[in-house]
Amino acid sequence: MDGRGVVSGDLDRLAARIAAELAKRDGAGRARSTSSGDGPSGRTATDGRRESPSRSGAKAPAGVSFVRDQARIADFIDHTLLKPEATQSEIEKLCDEASKHRFAAVCVNPAWVPLCASRLKGTSVKVATVIGFPLGANQPETKAFEAGRAVQDGAQELDMVAALGMIKTGNWDHVARDIAAVVRAASGNLVKVIIESSLLTPTEIIKASAIAKESGAQYVKTSTGFHASGGATAEAVTLMRLAVGDDLGVKASGGVRDCTAALRMIASGATRIGTSGGVAMTECLGGGPLPLRELLSTEAAAHGAHCASGRCAPATAGSAQPY
Repeated sequence: MDGRGVVSGDLDRLAARIAAELAKRDGAGRARSTSSGDGPSGRTATDGRRESPSRSGAKAPAGVSFVRDQARIADFIDHTLLKPEATQSEIEKLCDEASKHRFAAVCVNPAWVPLCASRLKGTSVKVATVIGFPLGANQPETKAFEAGRAVQDGAQELDMVAALGMIKTGNWDHVARDIAAVVRAASGNLVKVIIESSLLTPTEIIKASAIAKESGAQYVKTSTGFHASGGATAEAVTLMRLAVGDDLGVKASGGVRDCTAALRMIASGATRIGTSGGVAMTECLGGGPLPLRELLSTEAAAHGAHCASGRCAPATAGSAQPY
C-alpha cells in the first residue's frame, strides 16, 4: 500500500463500528455494575472527547486469543534502553540480561545495533531499533534509509515513529506512504509503528492503527515514552487491538514499569511490552508460564498472590517519563 488506497470514508466507518462495539461493551458493563450495586464505569469516547476511564481498562476480546498458552512474562518484554546518554557498558548489560531471561528483544538506538547483534548472536533475543525517533517528523525517504542501514547493521525489528503531525492533520495518504517506505526498506523484518497514542483522540488512534495494518506493518505501538503527553494506557491498547484485530501485534510502551501495569496492558490486548523493568517483572512473576487465564480473568491489578517478590506497586502507566 502506498497511500493511494487510503479511503477516508473507510476509516470513518471503521471508527464508527468500533465506537458501537465499545458502547455495547460499556452498556453490558454498566448493567453488571448496576446489578452488583456499583456505580457506573468510565469509558473512552471515540469522538475526540476524553472521558473518565475505568481503572482496569476495557476487557480484552473473548478468550484472549492473541496470547498464546504457556507464555512467560519474558516472552512479552522488549528490554529497552533508549536514553541518549546510554553507555557501552549499559548496553552490554542490557543484552546480557535479555539473554539470561530470554526476553523477546532488546530495543536500542541505531548506533548500538552492531554491538547488540554481535553480543546476542546465537540467542533467541531479537535486536530492535528505532526509526525516526522520537518525533516522527523526518521525510519518508530519510526513514527508509535509516531502516535499511539498521537492517544492514543487524536489526531484526524496527520501531518507527509515524508522521504524527500528518496524523493530527488528517493527511492519511502521507501517513500510509511513510509507513510503507519503512516496510519496504525493512526487507521482511518486523516493523512496529509508534502512533504516540496519548497525543491522539480515540478516533485518530483507530485510524492510525488501521493505516499501519494496511501499509504492511506487523505491529502498532502506543508510545515513544518521550512525549510530554504521556505513555501507554489500557484504553489506548484496547482501541488499537480492536482496530487491527488479531492479525497484528500491539506493543504497549511508555510508563509500563511494573507487572501490575504490564498485566493490565496484556489483558487489554498487548502482545509486547516495551520497558526497562523486565528483569523486575520476571523476578515478580517467575520464569515459567504465566497463569494467564486466572490472572486475566481476575483483573491484572489483583495478581498479588502470584508476585514472588511482593513488591509490586499500583500501576503507573501513562506518565510522561521515558520507559
